Amino acid sequence: MIPEAIMRELRYIEVATARKMRTLRAGPFTSRRRGDGFDFDQLEPYRPGDDVRRIDWNVTARLDEAFVRRTHAERELTMVVAVDVSRSMDLGTSHRSKRETMMLVTASLVFSAVATQVSTGFVAFADHVIAWRAPRRGRAAAWAALEHCWSASGAPGRTALAPAVRHLLGRLPRMSMVCLVSDFQTGEGLFGSPDLAMLASRHDVIAVVPEDPFERELPQGPGYVTVRDLESGRRAALDLSAQTRRQYAEESRLRRRALTRLFYRASIDHVFVPTDEASVEPLLALFASRVRA
Repeated sequence: MIPEAIMRELRYIEVATARKMRTLRAGPFTSRRRGDGFDFDQLEPYRPGDDVRRIDWNVTARLDEAFVRRTHAERELTMVVAVDVSRSMDLGTSHRSKRETMMLVTASLVFSAVATQVSTGFVAFADHVIAWRAPRRGRAAAWAALEHCWSASGAPGRTALAPAVRHLLGRLPRMSMVCLVSDFQTGEGLFGSPDLAMLASRHDVIAVVPEDPFERELPQGPGYVTVRDLESGRRAALDLSAQTRRQYAEESRLRRRALTRLFYRASIDHVFVPTDEASVEPLLALFASRVRA
């Protein structure tokens, strides 16, 4: 059962989201990807492999060169929230853990979908798919997804996104918005596999990365600190010298930069959500930038 303190925050997000986003028109979200639809985007010269049914014969006749019509994808999107419930998400050295931040992020997404009448699906995963709910509309479906999200958290096993990615590839026949909520603390070589690239080419994928302060820098103070890998149980002692702090912060910065570079290479929008700050604002800023783009 979701703790009462988290429930209060979830209820606040539900009410605040409904006030901001409620609309009478179904499915106001648009995707940044092109696809089958009716809204005209632009004309492009025909290239081998293009669907000949999309050739604009009027323009082709005037310019004496084949052109195809590009359209925006259907406006009424389906959203799927895929959440990482492995043990690494239990890390929490500030007033909120990555698990709790994941809940607030998921709530913002599903309640936004409810307010705009968008069907929302849900996947929980660790090193395998733990729970799956097919996309559906309604407030009850949103709360059911949040209950599943909390109850599935702390699952044994390491973080592995590949099984969830393959699951989504087999379950989503039409283009959808897929939100991957994970710390991406995995050594599986996900970005080198074709599965994630295929998911990003077929769907509009967004990565949301909860980030604990301890993952950016070591705590202040002299002496040593003992750390434990929440997934493997392995322990290590770190001295809190100035040199160790610099090395730790540099390694963290390089990992963050490498992850960002991999997201760009895979054409995946992303946002880092610090657990010691407001969790909804970075997400709102990302979607605002997508509207302006």
